[in-house]
Amino acid sequence: MTPRYIVGVDGSAPAEAALAWAVRHARRDGVPLLLVHVADPEQTMHGLALLDEAEAAGERLLADAERGIRSRHPELAVSTRLLSGVPVWTIAEQADAVDTVVVGTGKTGYVSGRVLGSRSVQFALAAPGDVAVVPAIDPRFREGVVAGVDRVETAAFIGARAAREAAERGMRLTLVQAVPAELAQLSRADAESPLALAAEAALAVEGMLELRSRLSTRPAADALLDASRGSALLVVGPGAATRSPLGTTLHAVLLNANSPVLVVRPGR
Repeated sequence: MTPRYIVGVDGSAPAEAALAWAVRHARRDGVPLLLVHVADPEQTMHGLALLDEAEAAGERLLADAERGIRSRHPELAVSTRLLSGVPVWTIAEQADAVDTVVVGTGKTGYVSGRVLGSRSVQFALAAPGDVAVVPAIDPRFREGVVAGVDRVETAAFIGARAAREAAERGMRLTLVQAVPAELAQLSRADAESPLALAAEAALAVEGMLELRSRLSTRPAADALLDASRGSALLVVGPGAATRSPLGTTLHAVLLNANSPVLVVRPGR
């Protein structure tokens, strides 16, 4: 099964940022790009004419986006899909476990005409594979990859995955683990801590340039958001399924993302 980048297109600034991110990464990985627009019947409840108009507008958005990408990157395999339904679940249903769903976030809470911009948490929950949440920022002056680790079970996977992202960008990697203040000293001396396991896995990745490890006693979301401010990417896991399907830390990070966030799932 060939991995794809699947990106929602709705004409908003966050969606444009997500599209640009998806194009860069699809070209980097040499994989296809699927552009999806979803006409939401709930936004056109006053009649079929409005739904037809919304679908026609969606077709124009997709055609314009595809034309622009093909003109700039003729080597990239691009396809489009116009669908109807609830955007989050409809886009997630197009993805397989090997795919990465890319969504913009504007944190405005404004839905009409911006249906993809404020639902990053739902996308992270609904998609079967990785999810990239991209705020509308200028990526040109950002430096470094940050990864959050919290559990022994997933630390090595996240460390290695983040190291590959850092190596492909030619950037340093910073690993962050948040612990209660009373456990900080023990964690620093623990060779089997999540931070130590993630560092060991990261250093084994070919092309790894520079690695930093940071143990924080701040709340995990605060530590990750501060560490990733100005970074090119924040890599995080989906959260512990025993606590919630998504995790309170990831929920807070996605709602307040100040850099692109890549939610990675073990087993891909």
